[in-house]
Amino acid sequence: MILRLPDSGKRLSYELERKAVGNINLRVRSDGSIYVSAPSRTPQESIESFLIAREKWILRALARVTDRTDTYPDLPVLAQRDSVPYLGGSLRVQYAACNSRKGRWSLDEPAGLLRVELPDPTSDSWRIGALQSFEKQRTQELVQEYLRQYLPLFAARGVAAPAAVRFRIMQSRWGSCSGRTHSLSFNARLCERPRAFIEYVVVHELCHFLHGNHSADFWREVERYLPDWQARRKLGD
Repeated sequence: MILRLPDSGKRLSYELERKAVGNINLRVRSDGSIYVSAPSRTPQESIESFLIAREKWILRALARVTDRTDTYPDLPVLAQRDSVPYLGGSLRVQYAACNSRKGRWSLDEPAGLLRVELPDPTSDSWRIGALQSFEKQRTQELVQEYLRQYLPLFAARGVAAPAAVRFRIMQSRWGSCSGRTHSLSFNARLCERPRAFIEYVVVHELCHFLHGNHSADFWREVERYLPDWQARRKLGD
């Protein structure tokens, strides 16, 4: 769907899904695409009025996506650079050749250095694979660190340990919780963000075992463990 915004004159392209929801909902995805869901019988004019009323918010959200894309680019872009985002800062990357058929990496965190040895250190595909491996492993280690810290607290509230904890690249989420399978999933690129944000994501998802929505009760649970959760959440923007 296309809508011209009256104040800025910009053409807004958005995906519209009509389904069984109570209100019109708007989301600007991490890739800059815009998703709108609306009750099945909502007139198109009402949907467009809803978007026009939120023009300034939409433009600010799109600007944040542009800034975020520059700071946290996709892996093919990172493979062309000599640094990678890490815990809200960055690591220098040194690529070198090795005789092994498999690549390997080592992290010197005090020096802010990631050493990557590859059969072909000039190959983008080898570099992308190494960066994926590094980010997934470090994200696993960091998330597990916070799970060890918080699971006993949630166990005292009657929450059983997750049946599974999975890590994968997600396009528009940092984490998710499945009440049906009692499992957690986390974005494998979470290690790019500050520790305070990673801790927030872990607590956020654990709180969904107590409340499967984003009700006021849910946010009270988050605040119970992280009084500064709102500031932490902004670190993921």
